Amino acid sequence: MTGQTDPQVTEALQHLQRFVSAFEDDAFRMSTGTFTATDETETVTVTVNGDRWLTGLRIEPGLLRMGAETVQQRLNEALRKAQAATIAASEDEEQQLQDTVAAVVSALQQQLGDLQQQP
Repeated sequence: MTGQTDPQVTEALQHLQRFVSAFEDDAFRMSTGTFTATDETETVTVTVNGDRWLTGLRIEPGLLRMGAETVQQRLNEALRKAQAATIAASEDEEQQLQDTVAAVVSALQQQLGDLQQQP
């Protein structure tokens, strides 16, 4: 035995590495991503992370004097917008991940088909 790896095995391992990297990249982007939104009047700004957890909040000075109900409405509006942005980004990431996985699976299937046809 020469200690060299078969070229088909090397190629299969490269495909599997692309597969693993796609999942790791997706998880990293969502865990490090932030999404910021404001209410319509721009008196409340919120930031959420990829898991949709609130990580930042800014309320314009004077807004609290308008009452708890107004603050609540504006805060909820900003949160809904930020979470919608997170969901949209997540859906885009999911589609990209599905496309990558499909390409890797197709390449592996092609490689297996090629191996089966060899004498």
